[in-house]
Amino acid sequence: MARKRLRVGTEGSLKLSEELRGELGWTTGSYLEYEVKGERLEIWKVEVDLFAEAMKKPDKDALDKALERQAENRTAAFEDFEEKMKNPPEVRPEDRPDFWD
Repeated sequence: MARKRLRVGTEGSLKLSEELRGELGWTTGSYLEYEVKGERLEIWKVEVDLFAEAMKKPDKDALDKALERQAENRTAAFEDFEEKMKNPPEVRPEDRPDFWD
């Protein structure tokens, strides 16, 4: 493969052509590893098991956070219900009043 040139963009970004990404099998969201060897940079694609990665760094407070969010949502729903009950909607004849009999 002949040498080609890339330019370092803003914030150190490199833009790879669609052709090059296709040739390498790199897509948006691909995980890459790299190694610096002197003034050279070697980059290769790696397969990552996202579940295994998540298990390496468990959030010890995840259950507490989920329960807290659930309690907040329940409180918000209750407050919304109470507010709506202060001004209930008008029952119209077409709303099937016989349903409640």
